[in-house]
Formats: sequence, C-alpha cells, structure tokens
Amino acid sequence: MNQPHFKIKPRSKTILKEWLFIIISVTALMYLYYFITWKGLEPYIIPEVFDGYVHSSYALFEIGLQGVIFGILFGLINLLIDSTVLRRKSFGSLILIKSVLYFFAVSFSQLAVFIIYWVFDIFPVEYAGEMLAVITPSLIISMSVYFILVILLINFILHINRKFGYGVLFSMLIGKYHKPRKVRRIFMFLDMKDSTGNAEQLGHVWYSRLIQSCIHELSDLITRYKAEVYQYVGDEVVLTWKTNKGLKDLNCINLFYAFHQRLSDRQDYYIKYFRIKPEFKAGLAEGVVTVAEVGDIKRELAYHGEVLHTAARLEKLCNNLGHNVLITERVFKLLTIHNGYEIKPLGEFQLKGKEGKDKVFGVSRNK
Repeated sequence: MNQPHFKIKPRSKTILKEWLFIIISVTALMYLYYFITWKGLEPYIIPEVFDGYVHSSYALFEIGLQGVIFGILFGLINLLIDSTVLRRKSFGSLILIKSVLYFFAVSFSQLAVFIIYWVFDIFPVEYAGEMLAVITPSLIISMSVYFILVILLINFILHINRKFGYGVLFSMLIGKYHKPRKVRRIFMFLDMKDSTGNAEQLGHVWYSRLIQSCIHELSDLITRYKAEVYQYVGDEVVLTWKTNKGLKDLNCINLFYAFHQRLSDRQDYYIKYFRIKPEFKAGLAEGVVTVAEVGDIKRELAYHGEVLHTAARLEKLCNNLGHNVLITERVFKLLTIHNGYEIKPLGEFQLKGKEGKDKVFGVSRNK
C-alpha cells in the first residue's frame, strides 16, 4: 500500500523560498551592522557603558532572534501586499503602505525580543540600565538609516528575481550573459482575443484599464507555475520557462488554463465594469535561443531565435483553428504526461515568415 506523501504546492514553495531568503538576508545584514558599528563606528555608541552586554552572547542571540522575527514579518507584509487588492495601488502608495508596515514590524520584533528575554529570564537585569544609556540619537539615526537600506536592498533583489527569474540577478552580476549564450527555453505568447474590437468598443483609457486588470489576475499565477515575464507588448504578454521547469507538472499548460479559469470565475465583474468577457489565446514553442544583456540606459536580457517567431505565429493562428492554445510538435513530444488535457494534431501549416511547414497541435482541457 502506497503511503501518502506530503507535497508542497509550487506557490507555497516559492513563498517559503522567499521567506528563507529574507530571514537569512535580514539576519546576516543585522550581524554586519553589529560588527561594523562596534568595530568601526564607536562614536555612535558608548563602549564603556555597553561593554558588558556587547561582549556577551546575549547581544548575538538578540540580533539573531530579532532578525528571524523581523524576517518573518517582512515576508508576511510582502505576502499580504501581493495577495490582496493592495497590490493594485499606485507605486507611491505601495511604498508608503509598506514603509508604515515595516516600521511596525521593526518595532514589534524588538519588543518581542525584550518580552522573550524577560519571560524566560535570559537577560541580566543589570544590563537593562546600560541598554537605556546607550540608546543615543546618533544610534537611533544610524540604525534607522541602515534598516531602510536593508529593506530597499532586499526588496530590490526580490523584484529583480521576480522580473528575470530566480538566480538571474547573480548571473548578471558575474557577467554570465554579457556575451551571448545559447539556452533551451519554452516561450508562450499570450494575447487577448479580439483585442482590436475590444479597444474600439471601450476606447483607449478603459481598454488600458481592462488590460491592467487582466494582468493583475495573471501575476500570482506566473509565480505559481514557475514562469518568467519576458516582455509586456501592448495587450500581449510573453512568458518563458527553462524547458525542464515549463514541462514539470505541465506548468506551461496549467498556467494558461488557470488564467482562463480565473477570468471565467470573475466574468460578472468584467461584464459589469467593461461590458466584456475577456478571453485569451496562446502559442507555445520550445528550442534553443540566444540570450544576452542588451542596452546601457535600460539594461535587460534579450532572447533571439526562431522559437520566439514560431510561438508568436502560433498565437496568431489560434483564431483560424478555433483553439485557445496551440503548440509545436516539439512541445508535444516533450510533454510526457497529458493529465486533464486533450492534445490532437491539427495538420501542417505554413507559418508566416517561415520556409517550411510546421506540425501544429491544439490543446484543450478535458470536460
């Protein structure tokens, strides 16, 4: 008899990885502040008063404990923002909201440490007076500035990782993509059906709001199904996966139908506010592409290759073939499981701009 095994959902695994990164980063940077301040910035503190505490294990334990507590709260704040309507606020509003929440998180983490020390009687009473004496305006300013920089740095890294995919920032720092490199990738071109008609019906402003709303619906699914956003082009989204990640658990197919289901579940909202039920179509292709850093004023990773051209042409072909998702023969052969989906050949087609014909397969969800 097979024993049931616990499997963490992809979205939960991503959240846990982010939390672990935040906790380790915050704790490490707090220890760094401790050593820099004590060793090199003595004017900020009063050594003769604080010697007993600083040179004891209590200080190191306090930093580690506060780092873990603040790291957990930091992750909770980001999760709260990303999982609620707050994520739809303007960038300035998000900065303000997060700043207030981070301030309370820092204060709470420090209070929690004192409570834990007091409840478990692990903090010598004689050190309490010394700690109060050492809290000077200079120290408060120093810690505040440092915490702000820590928060900005960690959020910057998290946003870069979400934009390019985990590990890409480090690769860019070491110059991995400074020279063009060949990699295997799956690309999905995702576009709204009848986008021209919708734009004419709504007008540019309301159409832009519609696109914004749809992209918001898609955002957390991109993380859940291990995709990376390559480009936003008008009403089109170009997503990409490393081949193994896109194939695993049918991530590259499941993302589309999870997005389709979410829009369907919220169709009353879209009909009420936009008088439209938005639907999307997608083309997927896999193969070798070249990736390189491009640009100086705005630097980003750029992919080049026949794979992108094929995926884009398949997406345009969806309307003619009456399918929401079209894939190449290569993708079909790589999909070792078809759980919940029906994949059938639709024939060979001359894709615009290509010399030979390509076998095209349609993907539909089993009812």
